[in-house]
Amino acid sequence: MDELIRSLADAPLPRPQWLQEEHWDALVDFHTRLAAAITGEDRPLVVGAAKELVEAVARVTLTAHGKPVGDREESEKVLGHAHRAIEHHAAANRPPNDPMRQIPEAARKMASQLRELRNRYGTGHGRAVLHDVTDEVAESCVHAALLWSRWALARLQTVLLGAVEPLIASLRNDIFYGGDLTARLEAANVPGLEEDVQRRLGAAVGRRTSRETFVVRIEGVESCHAEPERWPDAYRQGVVEGLFLDEDGRVTDGGAYCTSQVLDHHSDPLGVLVDLRELLRGASWSLEFQQRPTKAVAAMRSQITYLPDAVHEAWLDIVDDLEAQVPLLGTA
Repeated sequence: MDELIRSLADAPLPRPQWLQEEHWDALVDFHTRLAAAITGEDRPLVVGAAKELVEAVARVTLTAHGKPVGDREESEKVLGHAHRAIEHHAAANRPPNDPMRQIPEAARKMASQLRELRNRYGTGHGRAVLHDVTDEVAESCVHAALLWSRWALARLQTVLLGAVEPLIASLRNDIFYGGDLTARLEAANVPGLEEDVQRRLGAAVGRRTSRETFVVRIEGVESCHAEPERWPDAYRQGVVEGLFLDEDGRVTDGGAYCTSQVLDHHSDPLGVLVDLRELLRGASWSLEFQQRPTKAVAAMRSQITYLPDAVHEAWLDIVDDLEAQVPLLGTA
């Protein structure tokens, strides 16, 4: 095998941002195995490793897209499912004969032949007769595997940009710069998500906002008031719940100044607060809330003038509930 093949295999794969570490580690392992087979001139292993790399990339793609497949699913079907998942994001609204669809499709067809080449020449099968793995066979397998895999991983960035689960995970601890959350929420197409997913995503945004992350507050909460048409009711309800309850279901004090912005354009703000009251009544207090309960309750009470008139009574019920529980020693 010539030097070009060696250099192609030595070049690192493109790593999509937000891909979970365990998935990236798996891909690096399969890619390293392919490079080692090329270096060692183990041609049957080159063929087998090329097919395994493509299947690994396809399975990681589907898992990241929220559509994992069983381990007994045929590799060619896994490849097809993964390609379609990425193609939807990469070539949306383009006709089937558009070159930007045809080029990736040609790469997929090349990669789909690896299964048959592995069956004929590669590792993974005991054989009664050894077949000659020529330069052409080995090099074709490397080209086919790396061409599709590199394209898929580059496009997976687009999939992960709008993937909800990685975004919820990022909202726990990752740093957000101006525009980051806006781009990811737009890619997620929040109005098109299932209502329970909208609500979970909203709750994650609310929880991060309650920890005084101002970029998230501006782009995920204040935008509910500034751009009301973008944010469905379920997302808004999730935000309100996240502002007042942490991931362990404990009361926090980060919601006083943001709730009005979220409820302004909700179709049933009273229902949101009735549900919130029930959640808070069954929740213990976070350490932060315990340290300054009087201040937190006073902040909530001061916000009533910013809320819709129809929810004033429900809001005061929540405030009164919390005030009644303020410990005698917790008057900070």
